Amino acid sequence: MRDEVTEDLWTHFPSETPMTFLDWATSPNLQPNGGIEANCGAYWETHGYHMVDENCTRNFTPICEKP
Repeated sequence: MRDEVTEDLWTHFPSETPMTFLDWATSPNLQPNGGIEANCGAYWETHGYHMVDENCTRNFTPICEKP
């Protein structure tokens, strides 16, 4: 998921269809909080497996992949 095309419009990648479910982390800091610096989403254990926004240059393990 990302908001690279339009800030604050989170879409699936690569289809760019809008996300219909957003479950942002609220602690230790309210997400999304990276503005234009963090345009990709991830789930982190330390955030209770809620969504966080991160810089797209970071490497994360995908939840699922298109075959």
